[in-house]
Amino acid sequence: MTNVLAIGAALILLVPGGWWVSHTRLAAARNDVESGWADVASELQRRHELIPQLVASVQAAATHERDLLIELARRNDLAVVASHTPDAANQHEPPLTQTVAQVVALGERYPQLNAQHNFLELQRQLALTEDRIAASRRYYNTRVEGLNRRVDAFPSGAVARRHGFEKAEFFGA
Repeated sequence: MTNVLAIGAALILLVPGGWWVSHTRLAAARNDVESGWADVASELQRRHELIPQLVASVQAAATHERDLLIELARRNDLAVVASHTPDAANQHEPPLTQTVAQVVALGERYPQLNAQHNFLELQRQLALTEDRIAASRRYYNTRVEGLNRRVDAFPSGAVARRHGFEKAEFFGA
């Protein structure tokens, strides 16, 4: 009889304790994901601020590329508006990245661009920013994987469903 009471008392203490631990870990994982996305968003914002400068530096030297520059500005504007969530960024950032690469490649067709210090510095800044975006994306996606694993696992999955924890979206752009 004493053993049954001891086991009952242990269960009464362990179940709420396990629930609390699961909830705490889920909350920490969700906060890590949000922090990781803030880093990604910051780097995307940095790139969005560099693009108008790139357009301005190329406009004078590559007058025949007006359509490409207009397309870059349009895609940048769309990405600025949409990049607040991973899902929207996954949709708008890849075309923007492709167009930026096309504009940077203009340096090969227009040698006068490569003579401009401003264009070369913007190229360097964009390359550095792309590296920082990639690093932030890796960090963010690792945190998303951790949260999603907890949401799927037992018993934390039960806690997640009860308290509204949801899987997060990966950022693949």
